[in-house]
Amino acid sequence: MRDLMRSNDDKNLRLPFGGKTIVFGRNFRQILPMIPKGTTQDIVNASLNSSYLWQHYEILRLTVNMRLQSMTTDSQVEDLKQFPKCILHVRNEKSKGTSDRCNMTKILPEFHITDYNDYIQGIIEAIYPN
Repeated sequence: MRDLMRSNDDKNLRLPFGGKTIVFGRNFRQILPMIPKGTTQDIVNASLNSSYLWQHYEILRLTVNMRLQSMTTDSQVEDLKQFPKCILHVRNEKSKGTSDRCNMTKILPEFHITDYNDYIQGIIEAIYPN
């Protein structure tokens, strides 16, 4: 971006992203960088908030759930309020019995990956058997 924006003004060469506003949307609990064979420390060091650019970011937090305001029935509102709890249940491997409460699609037993020592290797072998 610096190279592109310096054609407008040479001072843009010294500004992060050439002086352009960039919006990053991220939930740090859900999205981590992929570092093949990386340690926990490698992953933390590669994350956005470990970047030398972090000091230039302005953190904005969403405070109003716009979807919730557009719901018309009480059941829609309740389902939407329940959704973040359901995601955390699944994330924390507490999903047994969650699908009924969370109105989630059940995964058929033939798609369960149960025979593995290393769960990542189990997923890879299930997707790419050869």
